[in-house]
Amino acid sequence: MTKKTVIALGVLAVMAFATTASAYVLLSPRRTWSSPPTYIVDNRGLTGVNDGNGGETRTRNAIVSSAAWNGAGAGTVINAVVGSVSGFSLGDGTPMLNFRDPTGQCNGNCLAATFTGFFSGGTIFDADIVTNNSHSWTSMGEDPGGSGCNGEFYVEGVMVHEAGHGLGIGHTNVSGATMFPSVSSCNNGPASTASDDDAAINDLYGGGGGGIPANSCQGRCGQQAPAGCWCDFACQFFGDCCPNKFQQCG
Repeated sequence: MTKKTVIALGVLAVMAFATTASAYVLLSPRRTWSSPPTYIVDNRGLTGVNDGNGGETRTRNAIVSSAAWNGAGAGTVINAVVGSVSGFSLGDGTPMLNFRDPTGQCNGNCLAATFTGFFSGGTIFDADIVTNNSHSWTSMGEDPGGSGCNGEFYVEGVMVHEAGHGLGIGHTNVSGATMFPSVSSCNNGPASTASDDDAAINDLYGGGGGGIPANSCQGRCGQQAPAGCWCDFACQFFGDCCPNKFQQCG
């Protein structure tokens, strides 16, 4: 029988949490990269992931996949390459995804953590990711579609979640979203972003062309957005608020 457990996904940051099931959460204060960051994915791979190279290629591909942040409607917002993380250093301006945790900050139930405190004037300049190796890990290369998975966590979904933090997104309470704060073992759903996640990335990075997304309340408080959702007080009673209504309009 496949064993499943549920573990919280970690982020080392001060953030507000969602208060309704209709809105994503951005890190506070709001912050973005001035240009798409290029993450260096640890070429040592993860111990125990038997897909040819410890999940490093699968992780890199998941982060830049059109099923995740780069396909959410804001254009290319993140890049990644496999390489050495021997020069790992927090705040040095080189974002790295480390398959170890030299900081010692991600332990216990923490699967992975992102250091989101490196920004200035609303511009992110670094956001490193570390990994807790005390958990059992797998990848879609080793256990495609869940075959053979037994109490392990998919590295692809966890790292797409962490990359979301690195891009400026906090935890949502919308179940099924990539940025939901916990994940069950043998569940790679977070590797593909949901509508709540897509709304968050579009709020931050402007729908690819710099315009305001059709489902955003930015500049539309008290009105109906072009997508049909609302930015007024009554929407919380009718359940038709735009995803960022509470961030933009209170």
